[in-house]
Amino acid sequence: MTLKGKKIELGVLKIKNDVIGSIARNAALQVDGVEGIKTSLLATIVDFFNPGYHKNGISLEINENEVTIGVTIIVRYGKNIPEIAALVQENIRTAVEDMTGLLVTVVNINIGDIHSKNAET
Repeated sequence: MTLKGKKIELGVLKIKNDVIGSIARNAALQVDGVEGIKTSLLATIVDFFNPGYHKNGISLEINENEVTIGVTIIVRYGKNIPEIAALVQENIRTAVEDMTGLLVTVVNINIGDIHSKNAET
């Protein structure tokens, strides 16, 4: 599944969903307090049967030049979860829009886990 081609000067530009997912993933991981992106075998199996793009804790729904993004993050223990979620939303929106030219309409954040560096898990 690939974003519809966008006509550019000498041809057509196509951005694969994996690229958009990678941009979103990297943007989320840049936020202080985000320890990782949550994935699981069960989520991978469930995602396989759902329409749209679902891979490695990132989901995308693309309509024309608009995208809805979902991400499940692991937050560092002791951090303010709503603040971290808002920063992740803004970082993802900015990165995807700046790098692809797509309009990000929604960034849904799911908190998949809390991670303490002192805990042995």
